[in-house]
Amino acid sequence: MSQTRSDADNSAGSRFSAHFRLLLTVVPAVVGVGLTLASAGMELIDFEPRSEMWVGTAAGAVFLSAVPFVHGDEDQVLTGRARLLVGAGSATLIVVMGLWRDTGKTHPAVLLLLVPAVLLFITAVIALREAGHMSHARRVSQLRARFQGEESERRRWAQELHDQTLQDLAAIELRLASLAASRDVEALAWGVQDTRVLVREQIRTLRHLITQMRPLALDTLGLTAALQDLARRAEDTDTALVNCDLSALPAGIPAEMQVAIYRIVQEALNNALNHSACQKITISAHSHNGVLEITVLDDGIGVAASGLSAGARHPGFGRIGMRERALAMNARLKWSVPTGGGTLVTLRAVVKE
Repeated sequence: MSQTRSDADNSAGSRFSAHFRLLLTVVPAVVGVGLTLASAGMELIDFEPRSEMWVGTAAGAVFLSAVPFVHGDEDQVLTGRARLLVGAGSATLIVVMGLWRDTGKTHPAVLLLLVPAVLLFITAVIALREAGHMSHARRVSQLRARFQGEESERRRWAQELHDQTLQDLAAIELRLASLAASRDVEALAWGVQDTRVLVREQIRTLRHLITQMRPLALDTLGLTAALQDLARRAEDTDTALVNCDLSALPAGIPAEMQVAIYRIVQEALNNALNHSACQKITISAHSHNGVLEITVLDDGIGVAASGLSAGARHPGFGRIGMRERALAMNARLKWSVPTGGGTLVTLRAVVKE
């Protein structure tokens, strides 16, 4: 209980901190733009040059003061800082022109100050362009990884249908053809019974595949029942024991969030079953003050925390999908190695009922 209360406090504190940093960036940017426009207007109407210089200097200082407070992901930080530097470079150009007018345009050496001002402006423009290219390349890379993951999943389904379902159906067709030609009543009865067993097995296999693609229990019975059914089916197909403690799972979770949570738990469970050589898996849910925490813990061989982090440089397709689903609902997803070994996957999300 104290842990969930701390998570809620940390979540509220982080939101306040993010909003405060946003104000420290947006307000100076707006003020800087206003001062730059004012100084540019003074230049156009030949207003008193010293006033123009002071206003331009203030604009540049305001832009530069906001640079350290730009926050967000890497692309947002680079783009935001480049825009502020463009504003500072523009203000510097106006200040130099005001100084040139203040000297009565009799000291050409003053114009040499335009060189660093122009260089600052050009460098900021190039940085802004490069930030845009990097953002585009990152989005393309993420889309490519997502499409590759989806294609890999389709390939797995196609392989399973081809290797098992289609071959078993072909065997059933041959068995029925053989029975149709048989005149032995006893052999016919035994053959029908064996064929029924094969048909039931194919129904079970197809039901499993359909559930993998879209869990019907999630639509009809809700998230708790769907996760319990997921754990039960995992036990049926593996030697690991899967325990569920979902009594604290709140009702009224939005449908889109339910699907994301289900898929994240499903992928974490599949990873544990397929890669950890575990004997026991525990799926737990805790909720307090609107903060939902779901964990998937296994007692397997574990993997180094650096390789499991959500920001790993080369994460697998499964972890990419988990991370994107978590980001889509503004949740925090973390992989860690508990003291006793194994792997712990933790999902924390703010639930608005």
